[in-house]
Amino acid sequence: MLERFGDYLKRKRKAQGYTQEMIATAFSRFSPILTGIDAVTISRWERFTTEPPVNRQKEIIGFFKDELSEVFPFMPAKTALQSTEQSVEYLLKHYLNSTKLQSKIGTYPEQCINNYELKSLLSLTTDEHLLRLILDYDHSIFQSENNVTLATIQQWLITGCSPLMLACTKLGHYFGHLIALPVTLEAFQQLINNELAEADICASHLAVVNEPHCLYIVSLYGGSRLAASLLILQIMSYVSQYRDNVQKIGGLCATSDGVRLAKAFHLQPKFVGPTVANGSVRFQGREVQFVTFAANVTDILARAIAYKFTPNKLASLNIHDPNQQRVSYFLYQFYKYYLA
Repeated sequence: MLERFGDYLKRKRKAQGYTQEMIATAFSRFSPILTGIDAVTISRWERFTTEPPVNRQKEIIGFFKDELSEVFPFMPAKTALQSTEQSVEYLLKHYLNSTKLQSKIGTYPEQCINNYELKSLLSLTTDEHLLRLILDYDHSIFQSENNVTLATIQQWLITGCSPLMLACTKLGHYFGHLIALPVTLEAFQQLINNELAEADICASHLAVVNEPHCLYIVSLYGGSRLAASLLILQIMSYVSQYRDNVQKIGGLCATSDGVRLAKAFHLQPKFVGPTVANGSVRFQGREVQFVTFAANVTDILARAIAYKFTPNKLASLNIHDPNQQRVSYFLYQFYKYYLA
């Protein structure tokens, strides 16, 4: 039976006692064709995120001293379409039941108990740590003997109490969350300046939406481009409703979604390094860089006008065309909501 290249690489690597870092170095020394390979690349190959070209596959077979005709060609890494059952199996295996992830911040589920709903967290009377609640819930899932059903997962991913909270999916799999939290100005400044860790956000840091406050964007695991785009639009709608009370918008996010959100608001992201309070962060085999960004709402609007998005030009955009859902689309929504 044909084997996938990622399975072959992982099997041979482990059989010979190599770590991903060690095998990447060994490949680079073995052949000029394999130079420039690092541990991130190895991780991507083994997780079937990407595949090396044929010439590299053959060189790697030579490195392991296998007969080319016995293992090549490899089976394609990805199937064209995954069923719902396969997606759920992936979620259960790699997320809910993963020992590697149980110590990290997890899902933001919409439980009927309401402990995890944003509207309920805003009215908490105790100074409970917001993200600790999420973490504890993840642990309870991991330790529970109850089966996690498809209906339960769909409930988490589809229903939500707040439009400022979005679940991200990739190829039908859970991929993280983006959340915009209304926090006090003092808490916002501490978060942006890395003086307050996200894991230490608690009820006392959350603001009442009818009083002056800021929107702090929290990124859990990662955020897809679509989720980041939708979050921006929801923020626009939120600002239109509470325009007199929202002072600043910003966040400290993982590189991809953080940079995307920052640039959507015409802000220059500031890199704050690969470490947080608890040390370096790795996501899907890669060390994650973090960026921070923040600006006054009025300054963001001024930038939109400075980029010459006049009413006539904005009105000419086809907001139903997915190909035009870029920065101009976000600014169009901002302009429309804010001046409505």
